Amino acid sequence: MDTKISQLINNMRLRRLHKILKKVNQYRETFSKLPDAALQAKTQEFKQAIDEGVSLTELLPEAYAVLREASQRVLGMFPKDVQVLGGIVLHEGNIAEMQTGEGKTLTATLPLYLNALTGKGAYLITTNDYLARRDYEEMKPLFEWLGLTIALGFVDIPDYEYAPGEKQRIYSHDIIYTTNGRLGFDYLIDNLADSKEGKFLPDLNFGIIDEADSIILDSAQTPLVISGAPRVQSNLFHIVKAFVETLREDEHFEMKKTKKEIWLTNAGISAANAYFGVTNIFDQPYFDLVRNINLALRARHLFESNLDYFVYDGEVVLIDRITGRMLPGTKLQAGLHQAIESKENVELSRDMSVMATITFQNLFRQFDAFSGMSATSKLGEKEFFDLYSKIVVQIPTDKPIERIDYEDRVFKNADDKNAAILARIQTLHQKKRPVLLITRTAEVAEYFSMALFELNIPNNLLIAQNVAKEAQMISEAGQLGAVTVATSMAGRGTDIKLEEGVKELGGLAVIISEHMENSRVDRQLRGRSGRQGDPGTSQIYISLEDYLVERWGKGNMVNNEKLNQVDGATLEKSRLFQKRVQKIVARAQRVSEEHGVIQREMANEYEKSISIQRELIYKERDRVLELWDMGALDLSKVAKDVFQQAYRQRQLHSKKSITDYIYKNISFQFAEDLTGLALHQEQAVVAFLVERFELTLRAQKNALNDDYFYTRFVQKAILKAIDSNWIQQVDHLQQLKSSVQNRQNGQRNAIFEYHRVALESFEAMSTDIKKHIIQNLCQSVTTFDKEGKLVVHFPN
Repeated sequence: MDTKISQLINNMRLRRLHKILKKVNQYRETFSKLPDAALQAKTQEFKQAIDEGVSLTELLPEAYAVLREASQRVLGMFPKDVQVLGGIVLHEGNIAEMQTGEGKTLTATLPLYLNALTGKGAYLITTNDYLARRDYEEMKPLFEWLGLTIALGFVDIPDYEYAPGEKQRIYSHDIIYTTNGRLGFDYLIDNLADSKEGKFLPDLNFGIIDEADSIILDSAQTPLVISGAPRVQSNLFHIVKAFVETLREDEHFEMKKTKKEIWLTNAGISAANAYFGVTNIFDQPYFDLVRNINLALRARHLFESNLDYFVYDGEVVLIDRITGRMLPGTKLQAGLHQAIESKENVELSRDMSVMATITFQNLFRQFDAFSGMSATSKLGEKEFFDLYSKIVVQIPTDKPIERIDYEDRVFKNADDKNAAILARIQTLHQKKRPVLLITRTAEVAEYFSMALFELNIPNNLLIAQNVAKEAQMISEAGQLGAVTVATSMAGRGTDIKLEEGVKELGGLAVIISEHMENSRVDRQLRGRSGRQGDPGTSQIYISLEDYLVERWGKGNMVNNEKLNQVDGATLEKSRLFQKRVQKIVARAQRVSEEHGVIQREMANEYEKSISIQRELIYKERDRVLELWDMGALDLSKVAKDVFQQAYRQRQLHSKKSITDYIYKNISFQFAEDLTGLALHQEQAVVAFLVERFELTLRAQKNALNDDYFYTRFVQKAILKAIDSNWIQQVDHLQQLKSSVQNRQNGQRNAIFEYHRVALESFEAMSTDIKKHIIQNLCQSVTTFDKEGKLVVHFPN
């Protein structure tokens, strides 16, 4: 959209918000004169009004005015007009773009207070434990002074084991500060509970997402996964790795590195047939071999060491390409992690099956309403609108931005560029002006840090490893003479305040060693300088050897003969050369961003099938947990359906097969004579089996001799059948997604194929669930533990 039109629309939105702000400001003088007790009593008055049918939007002006005055008294901070504007946008369920240093933490307290008045819960969701705890501790006195309860959504102790009922207590608070990962895993765990008492998560009411673009756009493709039992480990990883190392690009395989796609050519298929001594690797018996070849190809050519992962202490640790953060404990699914381990010659870890999974996109759709804030959301507005029907409102800064964003400095190669960066830092450091140098990878950050030490320039290195320590270090980046080297995500969410005397030197100088894959990240990095009207500068250094150009740029200026004949100093002075390189970099970034959008759309498409299925399964689980009237459950009808299917699949065509079926599914004690049973009549055989089922079920009920325990037994039997089959289905869909993506070369649309197979497998799973319900009800053994709790020993 044209910038002028976009600005015009934003101004219209702000004019409407200013009318609401005016209403908030009308209470200011009155509330400033109220005694503490009267101001605190407002919370109860608001709750009463909500009970009487007054809407939150009607209450907003008065509630925000109360929160403002309370904040002044408790925290010594009075939310500014621009923060109130941001708070209105958040309550309305949209995205507020607020610049770094404008006080997003305080802004969020306004809609959190208003929405918590309903008693249904309000969440502040951020990117890491440190920020969640920091903001919770800072805002706790304010909310408690106003009579609301507040909790941190987790116990911040590594490997902490929650006591029974502990999570229920946490989630019963009015306001909860947590992280996207913690909330996501709790959502999945909650939906694996085998009793009503085991569930702890209430319906998700209202949530505010801090760093919204990072969480619901950039992290959208990475699903949260709970792993279960280990899969049978393939012994092919090392054998296939040796074969793949013999293949040559363009002859044996082709790839689109930007799309993370790779496939064997006809010559590659012939080479595989010869190497493994088979006629055709695509024949049914060799499915596992083809899968392993695809995994080994992807591991070798599409995943780069020190960029996508690095080997630490004998383990492959993933790196988030966008943030540069290490992801300990996170593993690639469907055997890909093991293929990378084989490539790096480290011990293979267990390939775990997937028990439950959800993407952040779908997690936040579970909320009745959610909103978000970040310093760079405007650039993602189209996606926010397409995915979540949310608009982005740019909130003006309280004071005009004084930062100067210089034009990019352009170089022929990385060596020239790095030398220029170091020379610039030396010049700035001599003047004692603080410098923040930001790199794309931890490797480059470490290089600059060492180079600076060799130049006798002390510096702090931040490579997104210790969030709390880095927040402290980044907050000190505005000190006189400070030099900080950091990856793009290190210390994000922490304010950089300038020491006295720094403003006179020109403020914080931000130097960025190359353009990032997304212009939103570039903007966020520039915003580290010039907070709240402070002076400052930012400048990005680029070269033709930058990762962005190599991966996404078309054409190869680096190997241009004419270009190589000209020295770097001459080229740097050439305006034509500079413009050409800037154009190449800008185009590469645009291609990268478009690819990111497509990838997120694809991830969203793949998620649709599992999302619909997950909703149906979770609703069914909840229905079973709520069910206490066994009369409402027609188990004989379920049994009839199962037996009819077994008959039609010719499992019950002889006396022996019927007897075997009864032993395996209904009763171990069966000893009746089947001579009188009309084997060729489906109705007669099914009726006979239903009768045996009802007798067995009655025996189970009599053995328990208690309606409550019998109900719990039936619930557990049904849930066990649902869960075991659903876990298999989730794992199957995860594997299916990988195999379908490798079928891209076929004529079929990969996503259509995925949805078709996903639907077929869901229907098959529904049939298997019924079969297992009957088996569990009939063949389980019930006992009681020392505490008198029911224990069910299921078959298989």
